[in-house]
Amino acid sequence: MITARACALSLYRLNINQTHALDFQVKFFFIFKLNNFILDLDILYYVSLRIVNVVATADLKQQVDIHAIAKLPYTIHDSEIYGGRVTYLKTPTMSGKVTIFPSGKLISIGTKSPKEAQQDLHETMETLNDADFIKAIVLNTRVRNLVAVTMVSEISSLEEIASFSGAIYEPEQFPGVILKTDNTNATYLIFQSGKVVISGTSSIEELNKAKSELWHLLK
Repeated sequence: MITARACALSLYRLNINQTHALDFQVKFFFIFKLNNFILDLDILYYVSLRIVNVVATADLKQQVDIHAIAKLPYTIHDSEIYGGRVTYLKTPTMSGKVTIFPSGKLISIGTKSPKEAQQDLHETMETLNDADFIKAIVLNTRVRNLVAVTMVSEISSLEEIASFSGAIYEPEQFPGVILKTDNTNATYLIFQSGKVVISGTSSIEELNKAKSELWHLLK
């Protein structure tokens, strides 16, 4: 007969690069019935939360001639995009892409971590400085939004989640529940498959808080 002593505590951890993903520990309580014997098995395991996009900004604090810098390698300037009022930079060493505005404002998108976004913004400043388009400054970067994806157990009823305070569910318009709570800045997109997209946080700490809240909401 299988006894409770025969059930060891199991730990499972996904082998994910911490630069691109976060792991957090969640606790499940399982009851097994084997040979008419009830077993209480307390299992700890890790659920992955993968950052898929980081939006970060910086300010060069000086005007930039976006038409002149468009002659640099790895830049894109299209009069059809924002009426030609921006130039994009995407070098082979950059993880994402940086939008450059005439005012000197920079927006980085497409990276998978705050560190990568910071590196892309600094590389943009260095590229423009090396080409004598601007003067280098102490660049202050700021993360505006982290977008992360995780998978939870398949959702049995989106209608039940739609009853939560702050939830919007219009299946004819969008196939998931949009959930916003008062406890965090996060917005959750929850799908029937169990896929959840978390957006709206601006730091790893906030994202940690959001994923913890998600677990408590769906458990």
